[in-house]
Amino acid sequence: MAKISRTRGATYEREVAAKIHDVLGVKLKRNLQQYQEKGLGDLILGRFIIECKRRRKIAVYEFIEQAEAACKPGEVPVVIMRADGKESLALMYLDELLPLLGNELPQQSQVDASPPEAS
Repeated sequence: MAKISRTRGATYEREVAAKIHDVLGVKLKRNLQQYQEKGLGDLILGRFIIECKRRRKIAVYEFIEQAEAACKPGEVPVVIMRADGKESLALMYLDELLPLLGNELPQQSQVDASPPEAS
């Protein structure tokens, strides 16, 4: 991976972690082990493993814009999609998702949102 792509990805991971902190009050650390081992998420929030992807263009914006156009005030656009031979995916705006994730967190004041220790 080119250095500029890694830098852009790391910047986006920090941006997402900051957004989660602002909304949920949970401080996440980037999972730096992801650079040494495959199959690890960028951020971990309880049982949610978060992959942060930033690309120049992503076609799914057309899908969510179509769903959004069908919404009345107060309704939430969600896209369910599937490629041939793949599992279905759900797509929604991050600002709509974060309160749902927050409802899944334990009611403790401190949540362990750090990546697991390396073995």
